[in-house]
Amino acid sequence: MSYIQLVKEMGLWLIARIGPYVCAEWDAGGFPHWLIARQFPLRSDNPDSVKASQHWYSQVVPIIAKNQITAGGPIILMQVENEYNFWKGVSDEQKRAYIDALAQTAWSGGIDVPLITCWTRQSRENSDPDMARIADFCNFYPRWKITDEVLPALARLKAEEPSSPGGVTELQGGWFSQFGGKLSIDQDGVGPEQINTLTKTVIEQGATFYCYYMGFGGTNFEWAAKDLTTTYDYAAPIREPGGLWGKYYEARGISLALGMFGEQLARADMQPGAADSTNPAVSAIERANGKSGFLFVRENANAEQQFTLTFRDPASPSQRSIAVPRQGQLSIGARQMKMLPIYLPIGDTTLRYSTAEVLAHGLNLDTWYLVLYDDPGRVAEVSIATEYEPHVEGDTTYIYWDREYESVVFGVRFDQAEKTVVVNQNLIVVLVPRQRALRTWTADFPIKNFAGAEGDKPASTPFIPDAARLVASGSQRSRAWVDLEVRPGNHELTALLPPQPAKCQVDGSETELRYAREGRTARISFPTPELPSQPVSIRQVQTWIEKFSGQDAGQWLASPLRPLEELGRVPYGYAKYRTEPFTYSGQGKLFVSTYADDEKKVFLNGRLVPEASNKKKQVEIDLTKYARNGNNTLGISYELFGSPNFGENIGELKGIQSVKIGADAQSAMPVGKWQIQRFPSPAQGRGKIDPAQVPGGWSAPVDIGTGGGKDILPLFTWCSAEFDIQQPPPEWFAPWKLTFEADRDALLYLNGRFVGRYMTIGPQKDFYLPEPFFASQPGQKNVLTAVLAYTEQPGHIRTLRVSPYDEFATRRTRIEFGW
Repeated sequence: MSYIQLVKEMGLWLIARIGPYVCAEWDAGGFPHWLIARQFPLRSDNPDSVKASQHWYSQVVPIIAKNQITAGGPIILMQVENEYNFWKGVSDEQKRAYIDALAQTAWSGGIDVPLITCWTRQSRENSDPDMARIADFCNFYPRWKITDEVLPALARLKAEEPSSPGGVTELQGGWFSQFGGKLSIDQDGVGPEQINTLTKTVIEQGATFYCYYMGFGGTNFEWAAKDLTTTYDYAAPIREPGGLWGKYYEARGISLALGMFGEQLARADMQPGAADSTNPAVSAIERANGKSGFLFVRENANAEQQFTLTFRDPASPSQRSIAVPRQGQLSIGARQMKMLPIYLPIGDTTLRYSTAEVLAHGLNLDTWYLVLYDDPGRVAEVSIATEYEPHVEGDTTYIYWDREYESVVFGVRFDQAEKTVVVNQNLIVVLVPRQRALRTWTADFPIKNFAGAEGDKPASTPFIPDAARLVASGSQRSRAWVDLEVRPGNHELTALLPPQPAKCQVDGSETELRYAREGRTARISFPTPELPSQPVSIRQVQTWIEKFSGQDAGQWLASPLRPLEELGRVPYGYAKYRTEPFTYSGQGKLFVSTYADDEKKVFLNGRLVPEASNKKKQVEIDLTKYARNGNNTLGISYELFGSPNFGENIGELKGIQSVKIGADAQSAMPVGKWQIQRFPSPAQGRGKIDPAQVPGGWSAPVDIGTGGGKDILPLFTWCSAEFDIQQPPPEWFAPWKLTFEADRDALLYLNGRFVGRYMTIGPQKDFYLPEPFFASQPGQKNVLTAVLAYTEQPGHIRTLRVSPYDEFATRRTRIEFGW
């Protein structure tokens, strides 16, 4: 409820995608293990499946119902199934029945906002009256195969769902990372340039809503699906620790454009043949809504291109064709895409067209401004409506007055720094290089703050810095200020300020101000100090050795082999099995069966059995190599790190199914009595430990980084270290991370809270440390715990360091102007 309330308070809309199946790289796709233990067909019209789904809906639907837009809340859509097309083993008829059961439950529970699905063919069967009430949408993760995947799929959606809006429930915001692979940020096809082209392509093709997956990266902690890293950074626009990067600013630039003309664009129709380019590698599409039009220009051959462009003027009674530029050619970068408005009203005038993109426009006291952006070195053409012969001041490459169509056309070249062109003394065109433009922010100030000014509209002021964010603005009497979050280093800021300020202060210190009256630009330079917080390297740890045998620490349950789901909550970690001594007298082979293809380590008499230590569900070994005549002991470490989130195995059971000894699998006999430990002694459930609950206490401190042997042993070394961090002053944003490198896999905890799973195969070595996990009481130390697998030597740890994410650290800085 508090999340929904926050959405409403922020003025946002919410699409409730409540499952039962959510995918999301979540353990078992979101299905709880107590449900999986019942082993009925998931996501089917099986009565038990429907009943379980109805149970879930009985808890969630009442919350959705009272927060729908029809009840004054922010929820506008509710999803009942997710990518059902890819679910195998259920017939088309069964799928239809299951969707209908979910829909009927939602409708009977008071849901009257539209129900939706994604990639669910049955919802597109509009001859069925119930399916006709459910809208299906697309999800896209094309990387750079944008035109190959997006264009035909959206065309098919429009043909099959003609009465529904075009929408994308998941638009690629990045991609997850898996053990042994690449981190999200290192993968191809998920960077800032891709999200720009992908987003503009779905808008070009008529999508009127899209949701980035993910918009904000996160952390999997102990709910990760099988093979998923702890980090779920996803290379999302907002990164795992809350940091911003180029992808966020690309998405922001598109959002600002939609804020200006999204209402007109949503109702704009594609105009076949209205736009074209002279270069076959550059596509041009025009959409029109009355006098307003929108051009989409995309480079499709992954190379810099030169071209000229023609398009239809939607405001012209004769629907005249316009060719641009008047001189030379336009250029566009590899895989780049632009979204260009045609006929955009700006106060008393109109932007007829621009081949540079529009970031913002507004009234700066008594004069309108228009912010355009493009890459440095690019040439753009701009056309502004003017009834009389124009007066243009500024750096232009050419100027034409189109008397017949009452417009001035001029060429400009973008530089590394911003500059202005003033048209008819009533419009300031601000030309900003792309990267600075996407970090440009506007603030409104009461007109009374400017001496001699009249009117009741606030003065809109663009601030062009390289800031991460504008977090606040304000004014009092003859002063106006903005608070910016900026990175350490030297900065340049340009602001459009109507009268020349008498002074400028940065964090209360007088700063030199350079003012150009013709373009109203105030420019300042200022430094930001380095982040005061320093990394903390840990070089010694205390240890406790957790053994399989000869140690009764923790809860060992005497039980026959059966699914771990039947024993209670399934852990995220290592489940341990051990037998009472069993007698070997030359029986031949050992047969081990598991319910799922999870990793395991098998130890016979404390010695690793490599042939059985793998993720195969069925293994057999020659006992003559490992067993001894008489009594033997068997121990197994079963690695419980999530179920698949997608595919036919999301409902797999966990644990050891059987262990037998004999000449062959058919005649083999079960190995004796078993003890099973799901949680180690310090554990307090899934994802939490109490470092103080170590039987016998911790050892004296020992050095790390000294190396260790290669033997895989039936034990775990718990390593603990206390540390302090220097939290920066409150004006700083500086999230923290743990850097961990070792020669053994490990589980990591901060103050008893699980923060990550480390694997030697990579790729993750940096683990986000959420601020609430840190010690909060004065004088209280932080405790870091690392559980090293299958070793007794802490020297395997090579790096143990707590440090800020320097790349995301910003300082809140106040820029104040006075008159």
